[in-house]
Amino acid sequence: MVGVWQQRKIHNFRVMRTAAAAFVVVLGTCANAQPRPDSCQALIPRSLARPLTAAFPGYRTPLETDNAPDDIEYSKAHGGTGCLGVATADFTGEGKTDYVIGLTAMKGSSGLAIIALPKKGGWSFQRIRSWTEDARYLQYVDVAQPGRYERTQTNSAPLGPGEKRSLECPHWGARVGTVEATGIVYCYESGQWFHVWVSTPSHP
Repeated sequence: MVGVWQQRKIHNFRVMRTAAAAFVVVLGTCANAQPRPDSCQALIPRSLARPLTAAFPGYRTPLETDNAPDDIEYSKAHGGTGCLGVATADFTGEGKTDYVIGLTAMKGSSGLAIIALPKKGGWSFQRIRSWTEDARYLQYVDVAQPGRYERTQTNSAPLGPGEKRSLECPHWGARVGTVEATGIVYCYESGQWFHVWVSTPSHP
């Protein structure tokens, strides 16, 4: 007959063996789980990321989490990827995929907005002003459909270099701005970039 002490020992061993097996299963699941890819990084090819960061030292390519959680969730809820730092379109009418990218500072909270155009053997970069360079988490980039854009009436300042009161975009435009504030549409025309201040909806 098995004594009480031996029964307890056998029971404890079975409990420990079951717990160990469960731990192995959980550990294996964690080891095999793949982290969800960042939506911004997934949009930028390596052939662009490397020369981009080399051209703008001190900055890195954007991450989804560079923007505020509420703005990320709004983007996803309205059919977006959650990335407010990368957008693509054909800005020049050459039938190629062009990029507008919000770079993020390695230190601090600043950012840069860059338009990247593929060229033979590399890329051409155009820095564009967003007027929110000191608060990257508030900045977004997007695309604007071909068409006419009028300067918002809330901006009464004199026109700056390359700025127009009315702008006809023959191709897709690059939009950059501050979330829940005014934005700027950049259009490529006759080899030059022009821009116009436009009103922006509550979210991009």
